[in-house]
This record gives sequence, structure tokens and C-alpha cells, in this order.
Amino acid sequence: MDKKRMTYVTVGFGVLLLVVMVLLVWGGRRQSGEIVLPESQSDGSGMGEDSAVSRLNTVSINPETVGPAISVLNRPASYSRTQTVETFWSGGSGQSSAQVYVSGSRTRLDTALPDGSMRHTLVESGGDQPLIGVWYDDETEWARLVGGTLAADQAGRMLTYETVRDLPPENIAHAEYLEAFGGQCVYVETQPDAEGYLDRYWVSVASGLLVSAERLYEDQVVYRFTAGEPDVSPQEESLFLLPDGSTLTD
Repeated sequence: MDKKRMTYVTVGFGVLLLVVMVLLVWGGRRQSGEIVLPESQSDGSGMGEDSAVSRLNTVSINPETVGPAISVLNRPASYSRTQTVETFWSGGSGQSSAQVYVSGSRTRLDTALPDGSMRHTLVESGGDQPLIGVWYDDETEWARLVGGTLAADQAGRMLTYETVRDLPPENIAHAEYLEAFGGQCVYVETQPDAEGYLDRYWVSVASGLLVSAERLYEDQVVYRFTAGEPDVSPQEESLFLLPDGSTLTD
């Protein structure tokens, strides 16, 4: 083969290789829903919204990408905030508010009850099954509850964060990235279930926490959850002690 023909063959092979590489990359992006996951957040970075937004700027929010997008976010290991749950029924409504403290696998909920008393719930989620202790007001006696798989979110009457992350795409009616509740949120709305209920979720990009949720039945809100701005400073260890000074794992 002469030198000129060899040059043509070499150039042709190079062009073919380039085309194959482009097709592979393009095909991979189509299969992954065009998600390019950003670099992991460094240990020293804070809770700033600008940082969180930059970690989502390559993710197009839609039913196929909600799970991976929320998985990019990290809930703070330690925080406190207020949470309010409202329920609505024909001819009436009810509301309960709680102060929530979280440190690692431990959660404490101080819930104001309609009769003016305060219920304290301590949940340890670090084992195979959650450990739960409950006491009222300033009492020193407490009761251990057999909660099975009851999680801290459920103890706080909160639609679970993991439910949003793990929703099958076919169960999602709408998803987008929007401004709500004073910051950027990932919004998700589910398809109505067999009984006619649908859920709405707003997950904060800045904190990675669920900031609001609603459950609707035939276009009527029957449940609403809202949360205040979290304080992400370390929580006092005394908050996670039972009234007799022990812990749930003692």
C-alpha cells in the first residue's frame, strides 16, 4: 500500500473512531435522563443555598430524575426546627406543632397537645429497629414503645423523605425545580392512588430537608405539613436523655 493510500486509511479510521465515541456518549446521556451528577460536597462546605444550587445545576428535574436529584442533596446530621401538621375533614380541622431536635440517629420531638400538655418523644434509629421512649410534661416516668419499623419522620406525622426519593417515575405526575418557601425547592406531585389520594412534596435544595407536603383527596387538602428554617448548630446532648437521665440504648 502506497503512502498516500495509507494516509487516507488512517484519516478514515480516525473519523470512524470519533463518530463511535460521540454516539456512545450521546447514547449514555439519553439512557441516564441527561443527568451529569455534580462533584460531591466537601466536608468543609456549609449549608449555603448557592452551593446546593450549583450541585444541581446539571440536573433537569422531571419524573425520571427526581430520585437521583434528591440523592445529590444531604440532610444535615444535626439540626433543630419547628414542624406543624394540619389535618382537614368535612366541617373541621386540627393542628399540632412540634419542636424537633436531630443529632445523628437520634430524634426528639416535643409536641404541644390540645389539652395544653407536652408530649416528649425520643427516637433512636441506629439499630435494626427504632427504639422509642415517650413521657409527658416534667414527669420522670417514661414508657418504651414497641414501634416496629416506626421511623422518626412518622413519629412526627411527617410524610417520609425517603418516600419522595424512592418514588417510581410512573407514580409521579409532575416534578420541577422552583422557588418556594423562601428558597429553591425540588417539587414533586404524585399520581392519584387507587383511593383517589395524591401527594405534593417540596424539598429544600439548601438544606436537603422536606419543608412542606400536602395530601389531597379529590382536589381537597386533607393533610398539610410545614417546617420552619432549620438551625444546623450542634444540639445539646441533654436533649437526647430520658427524664431519668438514661438513654434508649442503656
